[in-house]
Amino acid sequence: MNFSATRFVGDKLMPFLRGGYTEDAGSLLQKSLGVGFGYQAIANQDLFGLGVNWGEPNETTWGPGLPDQYTMEAFWRWQLGEQLAVTPDLQLLIDPALNPDKNSIWVFGLRARLAL
Repeated sequence: MNFSATRFVGDKLMPFLRGGYTEDAGSLLQKSLGVGFGYQAIANQDLFGLGVNWGEPNETTWGPGLPDQYTMEAFWRWQLGEQLAVTPDLQLLIDPALNPDKNSIWVFGLRARLAL
């Protein structure tokens, strides 16, 4: 089960809330909750955002005893056109579920969105 709520407050601020829950194996996390906001200086243009997330590793997938994972993210969504956006992001994972030997790791990501 997943949910996501996003709504602009005025033309500039976009808070968001996201979460998920699963009981069976196959997922990285069995519980997850994330909050954050995006800021858009000019309407319908680039968006800067910050978010934090808590996640409980899926015991069926990874076994019991892993600590909860915490993630902090900063991203910049470049609106390259009316239908195309590219979003680089930087994340800090604390107690990463996929790398239990590390206390924290940095992850760089890049995603794109094409709306037809």
